Amino acid sequence: MSQSKTQDLLAFVRQLPVGMAYAPIYAKDQAIQSGKISKGKTPLERSHHQVMAPSDVALQIERKPNVFQAVGVFTGGRSMGLVILDVDRNLSRLKKKWGESLEGAPVITSTKANAAKYLFRVPEALWGSVKGFGLSDTGAGYEVLWGRQGVIYGAYPGSSDGKAPEGHYGFEGDLEAIPDAPEWLLAEMRDHAGKEIQDGGFIKNRKALDFSDRDPAEVAEIIQSALKVIPGQGAGSRDHWVKVGMAIHSELPTDLGLTLWSAWSAEDPEFSQEWSEGNPCDEVWKSFRKGPVSLGTLFWMADQQMPGRMWLAEDLRKVVMQLEADAGQEHLPRFSEIILATREALQLENPAEQKYELHKIAYKAKMRDAFELEKMYVDQVQYESQSETMTVKELLQQDFERSYLIPDLLPNPAVVLIYGAGGDGKSMAAWTLAKHIATGAPFVIRGQHVPVQQGPVLLLNGDQPLVQMQEQLLEIEMPADAPVTLRTDWTLQSYARFQKLMDRVRPKLVVIDSLIGCSGGRAFDENKSDFATPLYWLTRNNGVLFPATTILIIHHANKTGGFRGTSAIRDAVDETWSLRRPSDKQLEQTGANARIITIEKSRSGRGGTSLMLRQEADLSFTLADWTPEVDPTETTPSGVIDRVLQRLRVVYPAGKTRDELNSDPICGGSVAGIRKALQRLEKRGLIHVMEERKADGKRGSASKVYQAVLSPSRGEVGNTCPTKEKPCDTNESKVGQQPEIQEVVPLKSNVGQPDPEKQACPTLKPRDTKGSGQWDTSGTYPHAREERSQAELDQLMQEAARMWD
Repeated sequence: MSQSKTQDLLAFVRQLPVGMAYAPIYAKDQAIQSGKISKGKTPLERSHHQVMAPSDVALQIERKPNVFQAVGVFTGGRSMGLVILDVDRNLSRLKKKWGESLEGAPVITSTKANAAKYLFRVPEALWGSVKGFGLSDTGAGYEVLWGRQGVIYGAYPGSSDGKAPEGHYGFEGDLEAIPDAPEWLLAEMRDHAGKEIQDGGFIKNRKALDFSDRDPAEVAEIIQSALKVIPGQGAGSRDHWVKVGMAIHSELPTDLGLTLWSAWSAEDPEFSQEWSEGNPCDEVWKSFRKGPVSLGTLFWMADQQMPGRMWLAEDLRKVVMQLEADAGQEHLPRFSEIILATREALQLENPAEQKYELHKIAYKAKMRDAFELEKMYVDQVQYESQSETMTVKELLQQDFERSYLIPDLLPNPAVVLIYGAGGDGKSMAAWTLAKHIATGAPFVIRGQHVPVQQGPVLLLNGDQPLVQMQEQLLEIEMPADAPVTLRTDWTLQSYARFQKLMDRVRPKLVVIDSLIGCSGGRAFDENKSDFATPLYWLTRNNGVLFPATTILIIHHANKTGGFRGTSAIRDAVDETWSLRRPSDKQLEQTGANARIITIEKSRSGRGGTSLMLRQEADLSFTLADWTPEVDPTETTPSGVIDRVLQRLRVVYPAGKTRDELNSDPICGGSVAGIRKALQRLEKRGLIHVMEERKADGKRGSASKVYQAVLSPSRGEVGNTCPTKEKPCDTNESKVGQQPEIQEVVPLKSNVGQPDPEKQACPTLKPRDTKGSGQWDTSGTYPHAREERSQAELDQLMQEAARMWD
C-alpha cells in the first residue's frame, strides 16, 4: 500500500468512535500466524478475544503498513448490537423494495457493482432472540453479519469470482449515529434464530431426545445459547475451534454434544471446503479427554461477546448455578480466600495473565465476571482503610495537610479531571502543567509569579502511540533530564500495579491520558455509574494506600462540547476543568491561538476561576492563571479575599499584620472578613506567616505578620524595563496602580523561566485592543517594585485609597 493510502487509512481509524470492537485486517496474499494466506478480509488473531480500540488498530497499521491494509469491526454484543447487512448482489432490487429503510445508515462500497454494506443496531433487548445468516441461506443476494467481523475501510481484495477488481472500500455516514435495524431485517434475524431451534429438534423437543433425566437437556440448551453468540474466527483459528469442542465435551460427551459442536462449526463460511469430504469434527471429537478446558471456558467466551450472561434466557441463569455445582465444581471458597487470591492476582505485571487469573477466581466464586470481583475488592480495600466513627472535635484535631503544587491551582492530594473537544489541546495543557512541576518553573497566579513544588511526574497513557507522546514532549520543550516517568497501555483497574508504581516513583503529579483510553474494554459503559469506580478508588485512597499526589485525568467532551458520560464521573473527582476555544468576545483579549480552561467544580472552593493556554510566536506553549487579581465588578463580601491578597503583594517583601489590614481602606470588609480571608489565602498557599511581632510599648500576645508567596524573581524575570508608550487603558483603572508604574515585560516562552543568557529585555508595546500584554495578567495587575522604599509604597497605596473612595 502506498504511503498516502496508509495515511488515509490511519486518519480514518483514528476518528472511529470508541466503544466498538475493531480489528486490523491482513492484506491480501499476506501470510498469517496459522501459516495460511490471507484473502484480504482476515482480522488479526487476537482481535477475536480482545476488544481493540481505534488506537490499538492504528498502532498495528503504523508498525506494519504492508501487513495490515484495512480495518474491520465485529458485530453483535461486542460492538453494542452492531449488525451489518452485506448486499453481495441485487442492490438495486433491494433498494426498490426497502430503500426508505436504508436511508441514514452508514454505507460501505467497493469496486463490486450492485453491492454495498449497511450498518444498523439491534436493540439490546433483542440480542438474545436474533441470529445472522449467510448468502446461501436465503438466495436473496445478501447476508447478515451478527457476531462476525466485517471490513469497513481500506484495501478491497476484489471479488472471489474475479469479476470485481481490487480496489478500495469507500465509507459514507456517521458511525456515532447508526440507526436501529429496520423491522423487516429484525424479522429475518428472528426467523433464522427460530429455525435453528425448529430444525435442530434436539433442544425444545425433549421427548424426541428420549433422555431419562432432564439435566442433559438443560445442559444442551445452555450450551446452544452460548454457541449462538460465539462466532467462528475463520482462517487460523483451529485452537479456538478445538477449545469450543473440548468445553462442550467436558459436560456433554455424547452424540448430542458432537451435534452441537458440528452445527456451530458448519456456520463458519471460511471452512466450507472442510465439509466437502464429511464432518471434520468426528475424528477430533473422539480424541477429546477430560482436561483443564471446561464448560466455564465456553461461558467465558460467550460473556466476552455479550457481558452479564445476557446470552442466557432468564430462567436458565438460575439453572447455570445449579449446573455448575452438579458438574463437580468446588464449593464456594471463603471470602478471605477470594480477597487474598485477588490481591495476589492484581500484583501480576502481565495484564493478560492478570486478567486470566481474575476470571478464574471469579468463576470459582460463582461471580458474574472479573469486573464484579474487582468491585468487591475495591470495597474491601476501602473498608480496611476507613477509620472508626469520631466526634467533630476529634476530626478537627486530626493533623491533615493539603498543600498546593501550584498555589491556588493544583491542590495536593487531589484528583482533577480536565475535559474538552478532541484536538483542542487537553494533553498539551496537562503536559505544560507537568513541565512546571518537573522543572519547578514559577507559575503566574493572579498576575504574579508564584513558586512551584518541583518533583517527579508520572504519565500513564492508554490511547496514544509513542510517536505522538514524543511529539508532545518536543512541542512543550520538556528537558530530556526532567524527572518524568512514562507508562503506556495503562488500565485504570490496575490498582495493585498503581500502588507499586506510586511507591517506586513517588510523583508529585500523575497525568492519566485519557479516561476512556485507560478504561480498556469497559469504555462503552461510560454512561453507567460503575464506570466511575476507579475514580472513586483514586480519590478515596490518595494519600492512604499510596503516597499523596495530584492526579490529573484527561477526558473527552461530548459532541456539543459538554461533559461526557455519567455524572458519577464528575462526582468522583475533586475538581473538573473545562477546556474550550475562546468565545468571540474573549478572542479580542486572547487571540485565536489560545484556549480557556474554566474550573467548574472544586472542593477547594475555586470554582469559576480560569486558566489560559496559548501557543506563542516561537511555537512554544504557555499556561497561566487568567483570573483578575481584583475584580472591579465583585461587590460581594467575598471580594475582600482578592483585595487582601493584592495588598500583601504590593508591599512584598514586607508583610502586614491583621490589625494593619483591618485599618487599610483598600482592603475594606469587616474584621471577621479580613480574618477569614487570611485563613483561606494561607490554606491555598498564596500567603504565609513570615514572623510574629509585638507593637512597640504594647502588651499582649504577638501578632502574625502575613507575607505574599511569590517566586524569588517577584514575577518580573530579570530586570524590569519601562515602556516608552502609554500603557493600556485598563492599567489606569486598577486598584493600587498608577499609570506611571512600569510595565513588566511578559515571558517570551515558558512562564516563569527566564533566559539566563539575556540580561536586558526589550520594551513592550501595548496591544491595539484593550486588555493585556502577552498574558492578560501581566498588563492588568499591579506589580510591586523591590527598589521602592516602604514610605514610597505607603504613599502609592494612600493615593490608591483616595481613588477607591
